[in-house]
Amino acid sequence: MIDIHCHILPGIDDGAKNIKDSLEMLKNAEKARISDVILTPHYVKGSIYNANNAKKWQIFKELKDAASKAGIKVNLYLGNEIYIDSHLPELLAGYVGEKSKEMYEVATLNSTKYVLVEFPVKIEDKSAKTTLFSLVQKGLVPVIAHPERYSYVQDDPNYVDDLIGMGCVLQGDYLSIVGRYGKRAERTLAQLLLEDKIFCLASDVHKPTDDYQMSLSAKKLLRVVKTPQKVRELVKDNPLKILKGE
Repeated sequence: MIDIHCHILPGIDDGAKNIKDSLEMLKNAEKARISDVILTPHYVKGSIYNANNAKKWQIFKELKDAASKAGIKVNLYLGNEIYIDSHLPELLAGYVGEKSKEMYEVATLNSTKYVLVEFPVKIEDKSAKTTLFSLVQKGLVPVIAHPERYSYVQDDPNYVDDLIGMGCVLQGDYLSIVGRYGKRAERTLAQLLLEDKIFCLASDVHKPTDDYQMSLSAKKLLRVVKTPQKVRELVKDNPLKILKGE
């Protein structure tokens, strides 16, 4: 399995506090049979979560070295979970095809055309769709993080149709399937899965005590999507497309 969304990069957001936490989380991922992980720390413009790529790459290299020395056999890649902001097209201007990624503030997923974007949980950002369309016009593919957790999507799951129509893809959280974020999120994700609107699933783990609950998630997921082939598509095939930039 491939995880495209987690907060394992240490000391940079509300995720892992230090290398020790990160290594424990990577060991948990390995036990859950996750082979590849894209590290996606929060980036929120104007907040304390605003480390630029040069800093992220430095920490990333330190973590990779530590994981290798610890014998952890999980492949690591770098990205960001970027909070929606009208300046996002400006921050990513010229990113596609640019080799010097460290000059940027934000990172796409493994330096591909896919960019992980987070929305406000409670109040809809009325300019979000315009911002995302600008990214699509630049050749990027916005990956909308855990839409099932947003109250306005729970109120109207068809909210995501415009996003998909313009070229975005949706990433659900494994733990939403098992009720971690409440019944509304669980029901909304199930509906989006049934309507084939979810492109992939990810962990969004933040700390060593977060349980991947992969066995339970897989069982519940299979009940919803019905076939092992669809489960594989959600947890491996489509995340691999993101990882490779396909």
